[in-house]
Amino acid sequence: MIKNSLLSIGLVLALQGCGGGSSSSSSSDSVSTVTGKAGSLAKYAVVGNYLYTVNSGVMNILDITDASKPKKVSKVHLPWDVETLFSYKNYLYIGAESGVYIYDNSNPTLPTSISQFSHVQSCDPVVVADDIAYVTLNTGSTCWNNRRDTNRLEILDVQNPKHPKLIKSLDMWSPTGLGVDGDKLFICDGDSGLKLFQLERKDEFQDVEINLELKSSDAEIDCYDVIAHDNTLIVSNKEDIRQFDYSSLPMEELGRIK
Repeated sequence: MIKNSLLSIGLVLALQGCGGGSSSSSSSDSVSTVTGKAGSLAKYAVVGNYLYTVNSGVMNILDITDASKPKKVSKVHLPWDVETLFSYKNYLYIGAESGVYIYDNSNPTLPTSISQFSHVQSCDPVVVADDIAYVTLNTGSTCWNNRRDTNRLEILDVQNPKHPKLIKSLDMWSPTGLGVDGDKLFICDGDSGLKLFQLERKDEFQDVEINLELKSSDAEIDCYDVIAHDNTLIVSNKEDIRQFDYSSLPMEELGRIK
């Protein structure tokens, strides 16, 4: 039996990915005002009493102090190719086909653009943990890079959100959703299935190095998106939602919803 239906419901609510697909999620080290849990492919984020949604070049901000009567308070114009939204600390990380845009959310009703990390045109989910952003690029059919062969993981240092820096890239099969929990990184990688990487961080002066060790790769797990939280992994695809315990390997499957 699935023991945490709220996480499952959160995943279903986040099914708004690249081209209207699905969503993935991460255990983010966000400030305590973050009351919602969305993910790398989600088009929304809940921060305190505000709901942020992105679509068609616009971010709408709604006051949800009274959840039964949400009120639109403002909107911010964004690049036309935005796809995803992820909240971390006082910042909003917006994934777009052309790059990652970072907005300062100190004023919750009027987020302001402070930087951009550009990459080749590609579907682009992003999650952030411990001041490190993890971005997957894939040749999704709805992206204008779909005629190129760009499938990889990019890792960014966002200790200074005004100046994001690329730490490293890793070629992959066809990555979509991803999630981070502590020193574990989960990636849905197309026909390769679900991959689990062990993360090792080294800080040297102002530079950060992230090493990845592939701990498992299971092509039998049909995986489009994940939510990773407190040793519980929610895995979604177009057919069902599965739940795993990753406190030890191999992971134990706890349940499935079709």
